[in-house]
Amino acid sequence: MIGKNNMDRAGIFALAVLFIILISPAASAASSPYSFLPVMNSDTVDFYQGFGDPELSVSLVGNQEVGKGDSVTLQFAVANTGTLKQVRSIEYVGSAGNISARNLSTLVTVVNGTGEVGYTNASINGNTAVILQSDLLGFNQYNAYYGGMKQFADAERQIEANRVNAQALNINMSCDSPYIEVLTGSDYVYLASLQSGAYNVISAPIRISPNTPAGTYYINMTINYEHPDNARMITSYSKDMQLMNLSTPYLYSDKYVQEYKTNTVTLQIPFVVKSSPVFEVTNIDGMLKNGTTNTIAVTYTNAGDKTAYDTECKIDMMYPLSSASNKRNLGDLAPGESITVEYPITADAKATPKIYGINSDVRYYDENGDLHISPSIKMNVEMEERVTFLTFKNVIIGVIILFVGAMAYDFIKKKKNTNGKENGKESDGDGNKPELSETQQLDGNGPKGGV
Repeated sequence: MIGKNNMDRAGIFALAVLFIILISPAASAASSPYSFLPVMNSDTVDFYQGFGDPELSVSLVGNQEVGKGDSVTLQFAVANTGTLKQVRSIEYVGSAGNISARNLSTLVTVVNGTGEVGYTNASINGNTAVILQSDLLGFNQYNAYYGGMKQFADAERQIEANRVNAQALNINMSCDSPYIEVLTGSDYVYLASLQSGAYNVISAPIRISPNTPAGTYYINMTINYEHPDNARMITSYSKDMQLMNLSTPYLYSDKYVQEYKTNTVTLQIPFVVKSSPVFEVTNIDGMLKNGTTNTIAVTYTNAGDKTAYDTECKIDMMYPLSSASNKRNLGDLAPGESITVEYPITADAKATPKIYGINSDVRYYDENGDLHISPSIKMNVEMEERVTFLTFKNVIIGVIILFVGAMAYDFIKKKKNTNGKENGKESDGDGNKPELSETQQLDGNGPKGGV
């Protein structure tokens, strides 16, 4: 009895599992394929083939001239001038002949010698459509199929026109010149799309070396993109009209499948580096010392290819350096010409001896009278320790030396006094000096003043 109950329970459980499987989405996969299944050519129809691709061009926006030593942001207009050249029919969508939908309601059936025929209730003439009754069902099916196919064909013709739109544009910018740098991080731009007839402005910061020769340079712009190619309409209509059912939804959620092509174009955008004066510090003469003011001689050279007029230079520094007179007039400097000026620079007494950086700017006028300021020039000036005798350490040493000297002097003086007293005791009681022997007088060893 217990075994029978277990079997009944197992059977109920199996039926429940089977029911869940049948109602689950996986169970309906055999009858309703998922939309993520690949679309086969047999599931699609291709009515048209379009011709024409995106055509990308780039132009520089604004002034095309930059100066030497400048850091500027160039702006570029990326345009798509692609046009749809042709849409060619691949598959012809036929018509139902000379029978239109309004004729169907007036067809009747008659019998004649050739069999059943359908015709309008009006008299048969050249304007009357006649169709066999046996073909009437096929005509209805074909007429509906034709209407659906025509809608699909019209839709595909519109889709084919999108082939000239660029998508997923990856733009990389660079310059071949060693004097010009496209700043890292700004040398890449992404555009999601660029429609035909539209443009988009992008920018790129660049740095121009002060030593850049004047002339024309190019920004290389490489654009990787994709664009729609051929489209195929997804259709569930059976061309043999045996299984056509307009009320049956198609197995895929999309209306069409799109083929894509990838392409890469490299464009060069010219810009001009203008001729201009370029200033360099070609020599520095002098040494700084902490706690004092020293004169530093600086030589400026015009290394550019234009004359600078009414030129003035200035130095800027930070603590512990300062200057009571930090501007000098250089006059007019032709290309290759140099001039030396002097600056008084004071270093704080607590300044650490090392190499200090001093910035110098040059202001000048060009041949048109326009004022310009050159990029800042960095000068390296060395500072050494100032040698000073009157220091605390030297004072202490001096005091010690004086003290030791005084002690030594006092010691020597006392010793001499002691020796003098001892010599006095050797005299007679009357205070007369002892007489010298004849020998002592002859050899001069006696006291001074002897005969």
